[in-house]
Amino acid sequence: MIGLLELSQALTSPEQTEFVPLVQGVPIAGFQIGSSVRTRLLNQEERKQLAKQLPFGQKRYKFDFRIQPEVIANFGFKLDPFQTKTSLLLQSQLYLTRGLALNFGIVFPLTNNYDNQAMNIRSGPFFLNQFLAFNRQHFLLASAGLFYLNQYGLHVQYRWANLTKPWSAGLESGLTGYYYFPRTGIYYESMKNLTLVGDVAYRINARDVTLKLSAGQFLYGDQGGRFDLIRQFTSVEVGVYVSKTTRGSTAGFNFTIPIPPGRIVQGKRVRLRSSEEFRWEYTYNGSGANVAYRPKSGNQLDVLLRQYHSGYLTNQLRE
Repeated sequence: MIGLLELSQALTSPEQTEFVPLVQGVPIAGFQIGSSVRTRLLNQEERKQLAKQLPFGQKRYKFDFRIQPEVIANFGFKLDPFQTKTSLLLQSQLYLTRGLALNFGIVFPLTNNYDNQAMNIRSGPFFLNQFLAFNRQHFLLASAGLFYLNQYGLHVQYRWANLTKPWSAGLESGLTGYYYFPRTGIYYESMKNLTLVGDVAYRINARDVTLKLSAGQFLYGDQGGRFDLIRQFTSVEVGVYVSKTTRGSTAGFNFTIPIPPGRIVQGKRVRLRSSEEFRWEYTYNGSGANVAYRPKSGNQLDVLLRQYHSGYLTNQLRE
């Protein structure tokens, strides 16, 4: 919304201008700013025409590096009440074609009394990511490579989402295996973790609240369900959730906050900046098992799309 407002203020007739945000070069929808945000869903032919008009290509982008903190924590054990694992990720993304990006980076470990992983500088997540938009309300995000949470393999997310309506639904599936980098080489196991999870979500526009129910098979053969309540603010998102699966019951919270300062150093072709946001989730369960875990391959599709919902943008405009 901040970007849309800044652009509209620079125009003589902003109400007659349609803004089309791109995700990895793919048009999402058309937005017009007036007393509210008017959203126009795009069909396949319109997307093709927009793709011809909207600029895309490696020469049009800076070579962008972003710094992102990564924190894993567990609290409450008597012998070691604050178990934490913190790292800094130096990441980048290379656009190969419209919608297809290569994500890569380096991990710089800072502290670790959480597990026995060595404190060595190592490769970060390294994966291909393809984003596709079909007709007015069908979206697909497919990834292959080395993901977060020490999982590698394939991960596909589909979502039916009308950006003007409260209901949405999704399905995700993955086939992954465990990996990590010791001080020398790489250790990995076979791809034997099958994930298949469906969800349905309902958005309460007046409060920018989303209720989401997920069920299926999570990582490690864990079967069950999870319920999330998510509240969106201007640049912050806060959620609480509960899960019940064959591995146990758990509850937790998550939040997303912007990371200052943004741009750190910038040249004509290269930029170093902090990442746009820090997203963190804390889970507690008495058994210590990994309950209702999913593969983490960059963006979660429902998280990405709800940033473009007309109700959310209209509420931000009024504020």
